[in-house]
Amino acid sequence: MKDFMLIYRNTLEAEELYAQQSPEVLEANLAKWSAWLGALTQQGKLTDGGQPLYPQGKTLKGKAKKITDGPYIEGKEIVGGYSIIRVTDYEEALALAKDCPILEDDGVIEVREIVLLS
Repeated sequence: MKDFMLIYRNTLEAEELYAQQSPEVLEANLAKWSAWLGALTQQGKLTDGGQPLYPQGKTLKGKAKKITDGPYIEGKEIVGGYSIIRVTDYEEALALAKDCPILEDDGVIEVREIVLLS
């Protein structure tokens, strides 16, 4: 079995719109996430449900250790959260990720295998 990190990405604009949703819409969205993560847990695939991340942050860069306010991103997407699953391979990780609620809002899931250092 291998561990994979699911990194949830969205646009800053989508995150800002999400924050302005009614409590009912937010609750419905949370219920979708809870159901999806619950299903992964029941299957024994979820090792860390992760946490959502605020869109704001700071970066620390280079030898000068320059600190800047963020998010500073290469593209138009920001990291909004993560989860870690334990599966046999990329194909299984991608199959499980396909049911993630973030995809309903045109979000992106980056799937990365975690290197286990012994």
